Amino acid sequence: MRPLPKRQEPAKQVWFDAFTKTMLTIMVVLLIFIFAAAKYMDSRHMSAGGTDDAVNNMATQVSQQQHHPFIELPGDAQIGAFSVANLFVGLIIGHSWQKLFSAGAPERERHDEKG
Repeated sequence: MRPLPKRQEPAKQVWFDAFTKTMLTIMVVLLIFIFAAAKYMDSRHMSAGGTDDAVNNMATQVSQQQHHPFIELPGDAQIGAFSVANLFVGLIIGHSWQKLFSAGAPERERHDEKG
């Protein structure tokens, strides 16, 4: 009679693994460069406006109130900052997809091994 295999402990989930730490570090470095470039452009009174200025002016005229963003970035720097942040958040969520949405996966694997 063969001995029964030892029951394996479920793997502990690590949220800040090497991939996530690397992606967060790269994202923070890129965002620092974007904010530094925006600060430089603002200090030199450089214009990098797109359609945001026109839309803000129309919204101000309609609402009769001046609107100010939480963090003021000139031109398209705000779009760049959001794009970089969204890219890396998407990479991290994609990498952690199974950790987030497959709570019953270890149980299914154990049932498959028995069958």
